[in-house]
Amino acid sequence: MTPQSRRRLIPFIVFALAASVLLVIIFGSKRAEEKEALLKSQEASVVEQTVTEDKPAEVVPKKEQNTPLKDSVSVTQETKKDATEIAPFEVLSVLSHDVNSSPIILGALDDIESWQMEVHFTHVGAGISSIRFSNIFETVDGKLAWKHYRKDGGTQPPIDDLYLLTSEENALSNNKSVLCAFQLSINDQKLPLNSAQNWELVSKTKNSVTFIATVIDAKQNKIASVNRTWTLNNQYGLHLEQSVQNLTSQDIVVRWLQYGPPSLTVDRSRYMDRRRFRFGWELSDEFDPGQAAPIQSNDFFLEFTDVTKEHELTIWPTDETIEDGFKLSWFASTNRYFALAVFPNINNEGEGNRVFTNKVEKITSSVEGVDEEQLVFTGLWGPETRIAGSGLYDISMGVYAGPLKRSVLDTQEPYIALNMRDLVLYQMSSMCAICTFQWLADFLAVVLTTLDQYVVFDWGIAIVLLVLIVRGILHPITKKSQINMQRFGKVMQKLKPEIDKLKKKFPDDPKRVQREQMALMQKYGVNPFQMLGCLPMFLQMPIWVALYALLYFMFDIRQEPAFFGVFQLIGEWPFLADLSSADHFFGKFSEPKQFLFWNITGINILPILMGAIFFVQQKYMSPQSMATSPEQESQQKIMRVMMVVLFPVMLYSAPSGLTLYILTSSSVGILESRRIRKHIENIPIEPKPEGEPSTSRRKIKDKQGRAWSDAMDARRKKVQNKAKKRTFKKRD
Repeated sequence: MTPQSRRRLIPFIVFALAASVLLVIIFGSKRAEEKEALLKSQEASVVEQTVTEDKPAEVVPKKEQNTPLKDSVSVTQETKKDATEIAPFEVLSVLSHDVNSSPIILGALDDIESWQMEVHFTHVGAGISSIRFSNIFETVDGKLAWKHYRKDGGTQPPIDDLYLLTSEENALSNNKSVLCAFQLSINDQKLPLNSAQNWELVSKTKNSVTFIATVIDAKQNKIASVNRTWTLNNQYGLHLEQSVQNLTSQDIVVRWLQYGPPSLTVDRSRYMDRRRFRFGWELSDEFDPGQAAPIQSNDFFLEFTDVTKEHELTIWPTDETIEDGFKLSWFASTNRYFALAVFPNINNEGEGNRVFTNKVEKITSSVEGVDEEQLVFTGLWGPETRIAGSGLYDISMGVYAGPLKRSVLDTQEPYIALNMRDLVLYQMSSMCAICTFQWLADFLAVVLTTLDQYVVFDWGIAIVLLVLIVRGILHPITKKSQINMQRFGKVMQKLKPEIDKLKKKFPDDPKRVQREQMALMQKYGVNPFQMLGCLPMFLQMPIWVALYALLYFMFDIRQEPAFFGVFQLIGEWPFLADLSSADHFFGKFSEPKQFLFWNITGINILPILMGAIFFVQQKYMSPQSMATSPEQESQQKIMRVMMVVLFPVMLYSAPSGLTLYILTSSSVGILESRRIRKHIENIPIEPKPEGEPSTSRRKIKDKQGRAWSDAMDARRKKVQNKAKKRTFKKRD
């Protein structure tokens, strides 16, 4: 090769090498980008179908909370690992079925010997559309009408007279039914189950009904089946046997989600809205390793108004329950007299696992509607669970749908084992909760029930006897306090002219006036500490509040008449026909009338009589006026007027059993005070003779008198010491 040809070849080789390097850079980077994009798209396809997964016992922050049956798209590292280990299915769906419109009913309303309630079921989520009791009534009029019908025959009264625990309108709105299935997640694919077409009715017997939903893939291969079998017993219990069956040979990861107990209806009178959400739990293994302690519940519950403050909320677990290591045992929604609760499988002998967290890991709530139409729906979230090929995941649970009645919850299994008697809570809320003692209300309930069932056989008379028992026990305290108050009032009334003279004599020296006034009081043998004689009266406050809560929440007096129903013999007069509602002396309205904060259901006489009794009571129980100025006298008059007017207004729509108790107690108090006043009138109010030892020098048995005497001696010594010091200085 000539030198000239070599010079021409070298530039060509350099150009070819440069072009090769450039092509490698271009196409190599493009392939890397394609590979990276492919990996990202695969990862995105996994994340897109995942279900919200919270770590066990971890509460979702408020900003991240969702409605009870909605999911977010956050995935933990553990979930991603499981998703990669399990081969993903093709697109899954739930097999559709034709829906039969025939009613699905268990129980009966016309056979009260066999069934306590009638339950209607729906294909919507294979849940409950309504629960109506066969022998519990909306109003006392309905109770009387059905009793006459069942005894004498004739025209059947309206079904609406029987108490409806759940509303069909609310249950079936927006594809919801009570305790219905909502969603099943399989290998991160979310499958809705709340449509009526998802469920096939496969069997129906006298006391049970079975629904099945089938999950298929794109090739119509069966992947899993969901079974829900409802069984009704002859009391107030239901059993929900439900499970997820893996129909493949490979493992699958599932998460179950269903509706829980919703908020129940409020009372017709709406005197107080005491709807609550209740929880039962096991103590942590640290405090109770052998599970020897009973299920706890009374220390933590949520009022309906507390839940409705936020549209979406996680109500279990909370920060406190996580910190204390509590384990959920049961969950219930209650109103004044009824409960709808879910709990783990416990047999009729009380045997079984009391912990519910293996089926319900988290409970959330969402609020729908506005004002009085607000409803709270709850969601029960199951934990993420791996099901082996051809394996079964059991999610069965028990259901209680009945009255808050101790004779049921305290005598039958599985309620005894789960300590569900604590669902009966005689406790007011807000400020009254501080001075409400459950043990005291329970004791009074035992006394009242004993009087009714074994002594007088009438709740009205039992309430009157309970008044006499309580007043008799507290009589020594009442007598002592009233004697002290009355005597102090009479002495101060007698000393008023002399005190006025002292104020005129020493207008610029209030300390001197006070000192002289104390000397006058000591001369007559009284002291301000005697006014603390009214302090023992405040010991009655817990009893009053406990009785208030007892007579308001006690199911046993619901729709029970007073005095053997004597008033109902007079043309079915509704006066005192129901001790749990207002007295309705002048009849009752077909629909409640709204007035200020109350729903007035009729014209009542007992609160008006209560105001009159309070007025008379002031004449006998209140001491003589101790006002030393026109301003004080005016304030005392205002307090008396408020006492006479305010209490009857506040208690106008209160249960007649409560107003009957207060009215009887006040009447007995008047007779008691009148006798005490006669005793006081026989005691002369005269100063002690000059030769009689002073109050401070003789032995005083009264603790308050001794305290007053000690205070006066200390003050006398102090004055004497000051006088000695002044005398010593003058001599210098």
